[in-house]
Amino acid sequence: MTSSPSAAALAAWSLAAVMTLGAAGAQATPVAIDVSGAQSVDLPGDAGNTVWFVDVGAYAALNALSWSVTLEAFSPSVLSEMQLSFGASSGLDQITFAPGDGDFLSGTASYTGMLDLRGLGVSAGADGLLRLEFSEAFKDLAPGVADGRWLGGTLSFDVTTASAVPEPASLALVLAGLAAMAGIGPRVARPQAPRRPG
Repeated sequence: MTSSPSAAALAAWSLAAVMTLGAAGAQATPVAIDVSGAQSVDLPGDAGNTVWFVDVGAYAALNALSWSVTLEAFSPSVLSEMQLSFGASSGLDQITFAPGDGDFLSGTASYTGMLDLRGLGVSAGADGLLRLEFSEAFKDLAPGVADGRWLGGTLSFDVTTASAVPEPASLALVLAGLAAMAGIGPRVARPQAPRRPG
């Protein structure tokens, strides 16, 4: 009786192979963005805001954000009102944070920090673009007039450019292997006819 892999074992092996191929392309990459010159003008979603699009790779996941920035809030606006929203290019499901949170003064100040994004599901879409919108939490000055500006510094996103789908050539090899193994299954030994002595 010949022993052969069971269908369940083959399915498990195939799934592991596909997952390994997908994970092999995973890379954590820092994406640094110079914020110099961005203005905080109006409330989130308003037309006058500074909006940037940064290519981070299709379906790239954002793991963390760190920043070291210098902001200037024009009186009567305060530093804690200057904020940044980021997420997929669609503008939906944005994460918003204020580097100067808790600083209720006007003028200039510098801030550093880090935000863990794992578990929040923040990622780029199929176009690979990350949308950044600089805005105000509260509008103090006239519509269309900046309440503050980002004088300088850097935002750094830790991005995983992994794709759950293997490259077409790798996937084709896996599928070809699966097709070849489809004919392999448990073999049942047929009873043999008794031999005549002779």
